[in-house]
Amino acid sequence: MKKVALLLAITLMISGCSPKFESDEEVVQDNTENPEEEQRSIVPSQISKGQYQTILPYKPSAARGIITRQVANRYDIDELEQGLIRHAKGTFDPEKYLFQEGQYLTSELIYKWIDELNPEKKNSKSREYHENNPRVFSHIVEHNYLVRGDGNRVELAGIAIGVALKSEYQFDIEGRDYIQSISKEQMLETGKEVTESLLTRIRKIKELQDVPVMVALYRQNTNNAIIPGNFVAKTEVEPSAQIVDEWTSIDEKYVLFPSNEAETDFYDHSEMMKEFRQSVQNYFPNYIGVIGKGFYVDDKLKELTINIPIEFYGKQEVVGFSQHVYGLILEHFPNNFDLEITVESQKRQEAVLVRKAGEDEPMIHIYQ
Repeated sequence: MKKVALLLAITLMISGCSPKFESDEEVVQDNTENPEEEQRSIVPSQISKGQYQTILPYKPSAARGIITRQVANRYDIDELEQGLIRHAKGTFDPEKYLFQEGQYLTSELIYKWIDELNPEKKNSKSREYHENNPRVFSHIVEHNYLVRGDGNRVELAGIAIGVALKSEYQFDIEGRDYIQSISKEQMLETGKEVTESLLTRIRKIKELQDVPVMVALYRQNTNNAIIPGNFVAKTEVEPSAQIVDEWTSIDEKYVLFPSNEAETDFYDHSEMMKEFRQSVQNYFPNYIGVIGKGFYVDDKLKELTINIPIEFYGKQEVVGFSQHVYGLILEHFPNNFDLEITVESQKRQEAVLVRKAGEDEPMIHIYQ
């Protein structure tokens, strides 16, 4: 019966209960570009519980675009921005707060602070100088959290700051490139020092003087890595405060499958992925490969994303292979973590299969 149901719905996205859409809400907020003016905005209805509502028209960050110049790895860019939202939920409840990109830390301000809080740039030919004075602090991400007040007015009620820190420092002397590894201990020490200095500067901005601030420290991966780095610590600072009382360690990481780290630290999951890859190969001997990325919190697997690139010669071949993957999910993967598998050809994504933790069967969508 499962296969019959799958065949009937194979070209559709099978979804669970659809969310109830309520009418959009009109709100009033201050215009950050012209403080003397007010701006009427729309808050779209909340599509899913636990996700932030945003304000429309959408306001891009005041430092829009500079993250791509400060953070080299695109996987780090995504995780730095999305992971900061994930960690902010512990401070700013999505049921009470609205999300907006940062409106107060401009590109010029961020560049200035990065230069001020890193060791001095010197046209030094001394390798020893660079090794003893690495520029570890690379970027700041700002997010704003707003609440509704009287008269449908929304106002700033808190900010989250992501501090990006390097795991390796690259420098050149007379045209020769050098790479120096930055230990986690050194990175953490730098991040905590930078945070204290940032808070002093942030509190000089009038709108940010009396709001709580959540700061999370992010350790970047190497520039050529195909998985992101991870957040390592966070803190909450009360309104007006400029000193951190306590840091909370964050134990999370991304692990590549296959890899030596997966084989050593997560052997059971490594074997699970090996068996899945072998089952894929048994069906499709000429497949290119299977790459997996596991997200762990406190050494427990929370999310597993898998990409299967294959050269297809017809739509029915895609359908048949996707059916096979559907069955392999039920056979190889327990349902105690979120799972997403994408099937790609050389030209595009052909299919996606998704199963949330606790669900018995995956949703499947084959693109037309």
